[in-house]
Amino acid sequence: MASLGKTVLNTLLGAIAGQWIATIRAESEVIKVELKVKGRQLGIGIGLMAAAAALGFFLFFVLIVAAIAGLSVVWPVWLSALVVAGAMLLIMLIFIGIGARKIKKNKDLYPAASIERIKNSIL
Repeated sequence: MASLGKTVLNTLLGAIAGQWIATIRAESEVIKVELKVKGRQLGIGIGLMAAAAALGFFLFFVLIVAAIAGLSVVWPVWLSALVVAGAMLLIMLIFIGIGARKIKKNKDLYPAASIERIKNSIL
């Protein structure tokens, strides 16, 4: 009788384990397909973003030309171009100053606040 109980128990446990393994295998296949689909969609999204960035790059130059053309109604073309270039230089210098300040402030890559919190929580 005990032998029959062990056999039934082993059979039951084997069936349960087999079912778990089959479920895990099936889910892993579903995960592979899902990741493939998501990867493809991600690639399409990245491609569209790159196309938008390229158009934005050229749009920037069109806007510069439009600014020069608009100012050339009031001033000579050379002065209009010079004023637009000066404005762009000023904006560039502001960006450089802000960027340099951020880099200087964060160049050490040392998470001081987190380390201090860990020290305080341990001690």
